[in-house]
Amino acid sequence: MSASHHPHTHAVRRNFICHCLEGGLYMGGTAFLAPESVLPKMVEMLGGRAWIIAMMPALLPAAFAIAGIFIAPLVEKLPRFKPWVLFFGLLQRLPYLVTGLILMFADRVDGALLAIVVLTPVVSGLLGGVTVVAWMEMVTRMVPEKARAAGWAVRYIIQAVIGVLAGSVIHHVITHYPGREAYAWLHLAAFALLFVSWLSQLFMHEDEHTRHRHPAPPAGPYLAYLRGLPAMLRAQPRLVRLVLARFTGMGYLMMVSFLTIHALHVTGRPEADEGRFVTVQAAGTVLGSLLAAYVGYRSGGKVLLQASRVVCIALALWVSFTGQFGGFLLAYFALGFGLFLDRVGDLTLAAELCPLERRSTLQALLGFCNVFALLLATFISGQIYHFTGSFQAVALTTVGMSLLSIWILRHIPEPRVAQQG
Repeated sequence: MSASHHPHTHAVRRNFICHCLEGGLYMGGTAFLAPESVLPKMVEMLGGRAWIIAMMPALLPAAFAIAGIFIAPLVEKLPRFKPWVLFFGLLQRLPYLVTGLILMFADRVDGALLAIVVLTPVVSGLLGGVTVVAWMEMVTRMVPEKARAAGWAVRYIIQAVIGVLAGSVIHHVITHYPGREAYAWLHLAAFALLFVSWLSQLFMHEDEHTRHRHPAPPAGPYLAYLRGLPAMLRAQPRLVRLVLARFTGMGYLMMVSFLTIHALHVTGRPEADEGRFVTVQAAGTVLGSLLAAYVGYRSGGKVLLQASRVVCIALALWVSFTGQFGGFLLAYFALGFGLFLDRVGDLTLAAELCPLERRSTLQALLGFCNVFALLLATFISGQIYHFTGSFQAVALTTVGMSLLSIWILRHIPEPRVAQQG
């Protein structure tokens, strides 16, 4: 039985609130190490190459998606999801604490700092990937269908509010502490909020109405399950189109890896001003999330994805020519606005396109396909930047891919319209 038919409205309301708090605090915590601005600059400071810088925004979501497809068969057999989510969710948050303590207190690891910083989101993401399939199935059952877009949006609004504060903290910390100590404090601040987000899940209520009621998949060899995955995806042509739309919609990540470096270089501003970018990006997230909640509730996720691609095209053209600090502040506002139209739309559309009976496996399969999209798109942008030395070349590539993504999205029917028809 879905959450929308849950007879205990108080439990549904509490689950919705905890769901929003968990995500908002988690993503708000990661704002202290913003993968679109702080992490690329940190990696450049530590001597990372262009392709590593390009991949920093993609490492966490890519690592998240790798494990899901291998865990899905086990998750589909779980009678309860919450214990699994709590155990592995705590493990996925610990790498930020460990890295913060290493940066703060370990004096003989200077040669390994780049590897440690890069591997932190990778290790966290891999552990998160073990968690995320069960987490997605749990919250999909706990949150009513028509409230899901609003739930994603509220999570992003909470993140944005924290992000506004995080931007000021980042500016203060980088201004008043040396590089290594500054990034240590940012890792520890991130962990503090990640841990509080984990605590909020303790209050979510998983009763008989939200537990897994699907029959377990037929028993069989694990390799046979893996061999059957391509056919399962091919049997869902709308999901194949969504995979292609996701890849061609990676323009934000292709461009944003180098945006902070480009902006600071062009304007001559100090490194601490990346905190200003985090603040205005968070403000854009608030507006984008509010709009996404309204439109997603009324019309579904497809229109949000299409709108996000239009914003991405405008952003790419704008940052190719602006040279003023105020212009880049406006660009980061548009980035927050468009990026979260994309995220809310993607989560909503993917959940509604997947057939209910194999949703866990199909969600994991979509995530696994997204790994290659994330890594390939950011690798391409890194190579373009490496060989041309031109941020404008990366931005123009973003424009071309976004236009292609809009065309692909036109051929994906909106699930709610199809159901009404």
